[in-house]
Amino acid sequence: MSQNLDEFLDQTLQEDLKSLNNAHRSMANVVRRVKTAVDQGNLEALQQALARYGELLDRQHETLRSLQEELPAFDLQVYLQEEFHRGFMEALAAEDLAVEAEYPVYEILPFKVRALPDKEMVTIDDRVWRNLRPGVLAAHLKKSIDRLNAASFDTQRFLQSLTAAYDTEMAKQIVKNKIDVSEQEVLLKDIYNILTPLPRQKRDYPAQLFAFDLHRVLKSGCLHAPDGRKLWLGNVRNIRQAMVILDAQGQAQRFGVMKFYKEG
Repeated sequence: MSQNLDEFLDQTLQEDLKSLNNAHRSMANVVRRVKTAVDQGNLEALQQALARYGELLDRQHETLRSLQEELPAFDLQVYLQEEFHRGFMEALAAEDLAVEAEYPVYEILPFKVRALPDKEMVTIDDRVWRNLRPGVLAAHLKKSIDRLNAASFDTQRFLQSLTAAYDTEMAKQIVKNKIDVSEQEVLLKDIYNILTPLPRQKRDYPAQLFAFDLHRVLKSGCLHAPDGRKLWLGNVRNIRQAMVILDAQGQAQRFGVMKFYKEG
């Protein structure tokens, strides 16, 4: 039967960890006694303190052996396969974080978390994350997202870049189809590719961050670009072409296309 990581650390190992901590405090006190005896030249007190230190050291060795025997008993692969999902979803809910999840992949914009049981680890945007308590991972994501939200964001500058990419894609469509069209829907992923033509640019500005910036635009309520055209996002039939984007209320939506249009 699989075991929850929190239960294993907080219950199964609790007694040994408590003994380890108590012995550590006692040893720190004995070290102070040793120093005092040396400073004062009290050899009898020094001998007594060293004897006590040896007793505590033996106790520490016993506790250490016990922990080393218990630790391998926890099956990290099984935990990530069977228990991680539930605990992580509960931790995300506690932090009030929106998530699009299909185990083993979790999209908590602008981050993508992936559980890798075979490698006994979790990744955040392909970076290894070894702190596997669900609450710790969720708190880290919350702190990172709050930091991003607190950072300055130039909505108009982003919309200006977006209109330039949109116009570039529209020009490509005109050349391809031999038809002069305007205010047509284009795939968000095509716009992202125009904004990040090089692999390095995609690493520095992943698709999830692009989606997060779109969320910040929606949240701001300022959808008009500097040239007066208004941004519109829409759904797409092929879900593989969609991107997970939080709407103005912070709810996850799957948008696949966009356009800029003139009102009126």
